[in-house]
Amino acid sequence: MFAICAVVFLAFTVGYRTRFSHVLSFMCMVSMQYRTAFLENGGDIALKVLCAWTLFLPMGARFSVDAVRASLAAKRERTATELSDRPAIPIGETHAAKSLAFFAILLQLATIYYFNAVNKRGWTWHRGSAVHYCLYQERMVTWFAVLIRDHVGIRLSRILTYATLGMEYAAPVLLLNPYGWKSSRRLAVILLPLMHLGFAACLNLGQFSFNMIGFFPLLLSAEDWEEIGRRLGPHEKRARTVHVRERSPLAFAWARLLSRLDTFERLRFVSARDEVPGGPLLEVEDPATGRRTSGALGFAQCMAALPCGLVVAWLLRLPPLRAMGDGLGRIVARQESTLVRWFRLEGNAGSTRTVRDASPARRWLQRGLAVVREALVVVLIAACTSQLLVENNAVPQRLKFPQPKWMTQIVWYPRLTQGWQMFSPDAPTGERHLYVDAVTFGGRHVDPLNEMASRVSSLPVTEIPPHLEQDEFWHDYIRGIPEHEAYWRALKEWIFNYHKRTGRTEDRVISFEARLIETESPPPGERGQRNIRTKIMTSARE
Repeated sequence: MFAICAVVFLAFTVGYRTRFSHVLSFMCMVSMQYRTAFLENGGDIALKVLCAWTLFLPMGARFSVDAVRASLAAKRERTATELSDRPAIPIGETHAAKSLAFFAILLQLATIYYFNAVNKRGWTWHRGSAVHYCLYQERMVTWFAVLIRDHVGIRLSRILTYATLGMEYAAPVLLLNPYGWKSSRRLAVILLPLMHLGFAACLNLGQFSFNMIGFFPLLLSAEDWEEIGRRLGPHEKRARTVHVRERSPLAFAWARLLSRLDTFERLRFVSARDEVPGGPLLEVEDPATGRRTSGALGFAQCMAALPCGLVVAWLLRLPPLRAMGDGLGRIVARQESTLVRWFRLEGNAGSTRTVRDASPARRWLQRGLAVVREALVVVLIAACTSQLLVENNAVPQRLKFPQPKWMTQIVWYPRLTQGWQMFSPDAPTGERHLYVDAVTFGGRHVDPLNEMASRVSSLPVTEIPPHLEQDEFWHDYIRGIPEHEAYWRALKEWIFNYHKRTGRTEDRVISFEARLIETESPPPGERGQRNIRTKIMTSARE
């Protein structure tokens, strides 16, 4: 099932059967996270709500395999000259898509930031020390945070703390502002991802920061994409002339694919004058020098002219990969007739086919499905709004209306919860660490838990080691397990199986104590942990 999920996610990533793979991806993601609900965090929720709202949008309309396949089916060129007639080649749907789902995404983002801000009502946020205390959470700080935290005084901590609150409070205004909305959203697209990158640089919050950044490409307007293309598109120096063997179905099919991927029109296609049977599928000419290349180097020249193709081109120029590519090209040339039959490329350069207008019945069905889609968006907005009012502490009690059962089921089955209150009401001012002192048959004292979970696993433990470097699953588990005795039995069994994981019979555990060490973080201007307390969480003998 894990492998099936991987295939589904890959199909959605490249945009193959996008609508279907999108639905399957949502189902797979919810299913996988249900199996580890104990470890669910804000990053999982952010990803699920993003995937849920985009279910109602045409995610495969432009940058997808589906868009390329639709373009190849819409027009079937006959000559290399037709390949260079780009206005006649439809590539993806470039018209505007109108849906309440996009408004729901704006509302969702505004909700996330507003309630994350309004729930931060504690003294660490009001006094500006929240950033300081977050940097002393040993289980989640990064190496970068360890380097800078002793240099973050109270003044800088206040600046960063108030800046975080300011951006979270400003986010709803920037996202929902109806006047000058393009400029305000551009500002949001710049500031808020930078804030999340700052979080990711200092704290290991799992995928939360990156899943939140995933919302923002949806906010770019057509003008923004054009500006990005002008600034980051392939340089004109990468323009090339591609000499195509028109009588080779395989070569012409590859040229047709290149014409769709070449969105900046850096490639010009011409017919090869001398077509040698069994020769290279195509030759690539540099118009500035007149030099021609084929094989792996020619393929690299084509890749360099495409958006985001420089890395592939650079790799193909490496001698080992170049030799492998040339060898593969010779094999393809020898097996061309077989490949043509497999991929049904006969007549690839034959008749022209254009897109026919949809029939009246099909248009009626599309309109009906659009109405159903928008109605489902309204239902989901209502359910998520109800959950938001019930779950958030900042909402007054008089607004916490009774939640109908159907709304509860819509939210909780896919776990689209709306309790946005990270580091609320205060940043943690203390830390705790779970470690195991296990005695092996060989007389060693080992800590099986932190050998797997943390950067440091040495015994004895007198204070919490700095920079434990735990991933989000370990620190969520260790944070939650002391209050959940139902999980202790599984922990004991896992500890007693230590010798099975090491493969050494002398590592068989004969007894252990699981201890919880708790400390207070140093206040601004001080270093070192204070008020260290240790207690036994559980113990056992074989």
